[in-house]
Amino acid sequence: MKAHPSIKPAAWGAVGGGIVWWVLLAFVFGWTSAGTAEKQAVQQSETAVVSALAPICAHSFLAQPDVAVKKAALAKADSWQRRDEFSKEWITLPGGYSPDAALVNACTALVLKSS
Repeated sequence: MKAHPSIKPAAWGAVGGGIVWWVLLAFVFGWTSAGTAEKQAVQQSETAVVSALAPICAHSFLAQPDVAVKKAALAKADSWQRRDEFSKEWITLPGGYSPDAALVNACTALVLKSS
C-alpha cells in the first residue's frame, strides 16, 4: 500500500518546523536545558566566589614578612608552580580540598599588580 503523496512533504515540514522552533528557542529566546542552566549557575557562582576571595588572598600574601622576596619568587614562578607560593588556605575554595586554579590566577594578578 502506497502512502498518500502529501504525507511526505507534511512530515518534512513538521521536522523542519521543529528544527526552526528549537533554534528560535535556543538562540533568540535564550532557552537552555536544565543541565546547561545548572552548569552555568555553578560557573557563575564559582566566579563570584573567586572574585570575592582573591583580594583577601592578595592581602594575606602582602602582609607576610619578607614580602618583596616572596613577590619576586611569585613573579619568577611558572604559572603551574605559582600555587606553591601561597598558603593552601588562601587558595582553596570553601569546602574544597585542593587549591583552585582560578583563585591562584586571580590572587597572583592582584599581588603582582600591587606596588
